[in-house]
Amino acid sequence: MAVVPGEAIEFSAADGRRLAGRWWPGADAARRTAVLLPGIAAPQQYLRWFAGHLAGRGWGVLTFDYRSVGGSREGADDLATLDDWVESDLPAAAAEAMRRGGALDLVAVAHSIGGQLLGQSPALERFRSALLISAQRGMPRLYSKKSYWRVLYAYALFPLLIRLTGRLPVSRVTLPEHCSGRALRQWVRWGRTGVFTNEQGEVLEPRYGRFRGPLTAVTVADDEDFAPAPAVEALTRLYTGARVRRETLSPADYGLPRLGHFGFFHPRAPRALWEKAETWLLEMDG
Repeated sequence: MAVVPGEAIEFSAADGRRLAGRWWPGADAARRTAVLLPGIAAPQQYLRWFAGHLAGRGWGVLTFDYRSVGGSREGADDLATLDDWVESDLPAAAAEAMRRGGALDLVAVAHSIGGQLLGQSPALERFRSALLISAQRGMPRLYSKKSYWRVLYAYALFPLLIRLTGRLPVSRVTLPEHCSGRALRQWVRWGRTGVFTNEQGEVLEPRYGRFRGPLTAVTVADDEDFAPAPAVEALTRLYTGARVRRETLSPADYGLPRLGHFGFFHPRAPRALWEKAETWLLEMDG
């Protein structure tokens, strides 16, 4: 079935902040609407091919940019925090998806940090099920070999560059897209301390236990740099109230030499891969 295009939209968070999104009005949106949560410093555009695939299968789908990222960036925009994403941006995206699709509840497809933010957010109660793809904890001890040193390098360099310049410069040795320096410093704290806290120091980890629906946590077998299996498992364990299913995607099973952290969402990803993911979504609804 063909991948269908989406409509560029804007909506507002409760604090009035404008957010950029894209909406796919699938034929069965009132019954099946998904919100796709992107990774850190990753504009929503990389999600559009998978979103269009789901829409072609009847799903309503909403993607969006967190404030300070992609189309939701305003000026330098270096004061936004992960708390803003958790408390304001995710609830606004969920409300917009429900308004447009007419659904009573939603499905989350969360990539990378999206799986961390989902469990902390008041928007969690709007989702009946969740598919986490390469969603992980960033503690260095969960990584091995060169990936361990890569994480330590990022945690040492990023805060230094932010202190010196006010933001993290976009480059090949940092991140490829702009993101609020304040949000990135909070992300580094999460990894260094091994505890999810807000800017006031409140521990947020008990919030994950509020989710009582089915959850499928997917490890990509060759994603050692960003989301190795121990890091994925560590995040999954926080969802103590969920009915958890664990799955592994191996690139060789789909005739691929590599998938990595973003390969699932690539426009050239085998459709069988996306069909497998949709099967997991439908089985959780079963």
